[in-house]
Amino acid sequence: MLKKRIMRRVYAIWFVRRALPVLGGSFLSLAIALKMTADSFFVAEIMRSFKFVLAHNLMGLPRYIESALNSAEPSTLILIAMAGIVSFALAVKLLRSVRSILSSPVSVASYIKR
Repeated sequence: MLKKRIMRRVYAIWFVRRALPVLGGSFLSLAIALKMTADSFFVAEIMRSFKFVLAHNLMGLPRYIESALNSAEPSTLILIAMAGIVSFALAVKLLRSVRSILSSPVSVASYIKR
């Protein structure tokens, strides 16, 4: 019982020190990309067109995405790509950390000391 309570506290501390900043960074970069997209595009119209393509011509979806990206401003594309890369890298880092914690629960204290 005591060991279980201690381990819960250790996992909570690990989450706050390791996982929370990575999740925050992922969500922040995604939010920046979405904000820039919303400022550059009329998102409601894009979503309406996207739903139309999904409903009527699923095979035309790659062509629709290609034409949407071709008509976007280069600065917006670069920002969206950078935010996507950062989000992906942070998500991979978080998954690796969680996987290593789950594979060896004895070494949780070493993660907290870092």
